[in-house]
Amino acid sequence: MNELVEGRITICIPHWQVQKLMSPCLRSIRKHSNKYDVEVIVVDNGSKDQSLDYLKSLKWIKLIERPEETNANWPQNVFTAWDCGIKQATGQYFMTMHSDVFIKEDDWLDPYLEHINENDKVAAAGTWKLNLESPIYAFQKQFFGVIVTFLKRLFGKKNRYNLKKGHYPRDFCALYKTEEILGNDITFRPLGHGGGGYSPAKQLWEKGFQTKMIPVRIIYDRIFHIAHATAAVGIGKPLGHKRKQSQTENKVENLFRQQWIIDLKADNTLDN
Repeated sequence: MNELVEGRITICIPHWQVQKLMSPCLRSIRKHSNKYDVEVIVVDNGSKDQSLDYLKSLKWIKLIERPEETNANWPQNVFTAWDCGIKQATGQYFMTMHSDVFIKEDDWLDPYLEHINENDKVAAAGTWKLNLESPIYAFQKQFFGVIVTFLKRLFGKKNRYNLKKGHYPRDFCALYKTEEILGNDITFRPLGHGGGGYSPAKQLWEKGFQTKMIPVRIIYDRIFHIAHATAAVGIGKPLGHKRKQSQTENKVENLFRQQWIIDLKADNTLDN
């Protein structure tokens, strides 16, 4: 049996009618978190289907119901769900997570805990998008990005945000110190800043705190994430672009054909 890692971690996941994703997401957390003191909070944003009954049947999670919410409030209610969840969290650490994240390894939280505890001024840790790019492709993107930025400045245009790649922890799976978030009135809502985790990071920077970035390669082997899958498979299909919708749906179907996901779906004991 693994020795328990010190410090409770509250994982908070917003949800709206995506049991197809939420079930393997939660089961993967349960299966691979035995070495940690983990509390899981699911904030349901007004589900009206059988997925809410499923969540109510899970005695090992803390369920917060917000029946007044609808998909018309998306994605704002994702951010407010985390604001709501952290107020009921009992963990020293608070992790924002999406329902399209699936855990693969038993040590998945180790890199987060290592980086967030580098020094007392670090208040958050996470990674960038879980895409492994070839060095040549990454260089090309950076090169042309510099050119575009130069041309914008030349013609008096400014970027809306200073969203440098790899600059802040993405919110699909980011770890924060609960005390620093609550004690400094940090919100997960955009507040005019960019989404995806930029807003809480910027607020923390303005308070003098640091946010640590974990190399993508380290997290890539531990966590699987399909960006926008929650939106793509949810009732209402809020993605908006047919090509993106189709691509994301195909990624989800490909994932569900993988044996490790098939095994999670078959293991009902992880719900008990």
